[in-house]
Amino acid sequence: MLAVATALVPLPALADDARPTAKPGTIKASVEKISARDFAPAKPAKAVSARREQAGAGQEASFFKTKPGIVALAVMIGGVGYALYSTQHDRITSPAKK
Repeated sequence: MLAVATALVPLPALADDARPTAKPGTIKASVEKISARDFAPAKPAKAVSARREQAGAGQEASFFKTKPGIVALAVMIGGVGYALYSTQHDRITSPAKK
């Protein structure tokens, strides 16, 4: 503990105390900058729907009907089956378990 405490003592001394030199503006300027960035008009629905079509790439099938989905489902079922099997066939006995 003493070695760790001794090693951590110089860290605050080595920390950089550089502060931003930009002067803060008025509250009104900050609000205008935030409102221009956050409350900008939404993108047209055409661009959003085009992105949705591109993301789906025409796949109407469920995830579990695809090859990776079948593999993932098989691994999950195998894991649950092994967990149930291992709880039923546990060879460790203790007085607290009975």
